[in-house]
Amino acid sequence: MKEARLMRKYNHKHVVKILGVAVHEHPLMLVMEVCPNGSLLSYLRKNKGSTPLSEKLRFSTEASDGLAYLEKKLCIHRDIAARNCLLGAKYEIKIADFGMSDDKVIVHDDTLEKARLPCGSVPVKWLAPETLQDKIYSLKTDVWSYGVLVWEIYADGAEPYPGLTRLQTRAKIVVQNYRMEMPKDTPKSVADIVYSCWEKDPARRPEMSRIFRMLREIGERSRSGN
Repeated sequence: MKEARLMRKYNHKHVVKILGVAVHEHPLMLVMEVCPNGSLLSYLRKNKGSTPLSEKLRFSTEASDGLAYLEKKLCIHRDIAARNCLLGAKYEIKIADFGMSDDKVIVHDDTLEKARLPCGSVPVKWLAPETLQDKIYSLKTDVWSYGVLVWEIYADGAEPYPGLTRLQTRAKIVVQNYRMEMPKDTPKSVADIVYSCWEKDPARRPEMSRIFRMLREIGERSRSGN
């Protein structure tokens, strides 16, 4: 019911809409808007090597628009990733899967190691250093995860930190302060935004609203040929 309660508050073109709840079934069933083109992750992998940079920028911008809206609503999503972005009828981004979300300013989750995805693993490769180390989630940990999402988009749906296990990834991020390089075809202006999302100090990471404005401006300049 918590997921339904949260989602009822939200109304944005880049956030999946809840249409109702089937309370007479067990478990409870949420009725969502139809997103006929599936997950962003599947789309990226299916179209590997053929997704234009303009579309990758659009995906990144639309995701930041939806997340800026959630930020304004003080919603910590906690599971931002390409697998949790759906594509609508016009291939527009819809932020989905609010199963781990909360409407608190900061969440301290001692059950991190028990938080399971369908694949049976904690999403370590999308988590910020303070989450991995201190089990803290905030609006700024969502910003970190958004940076990983943009990496996924420009890497055609590849798994982040390729070649590293979850344990190795955790050690590289927390102990060695390691950051991935953005894929080679990523525009520098976009890569710089992603690197700012991966600042170790959460206070130095930009707000999602600022990220959206910057990406929108990059798109406008690109379309005008400047």
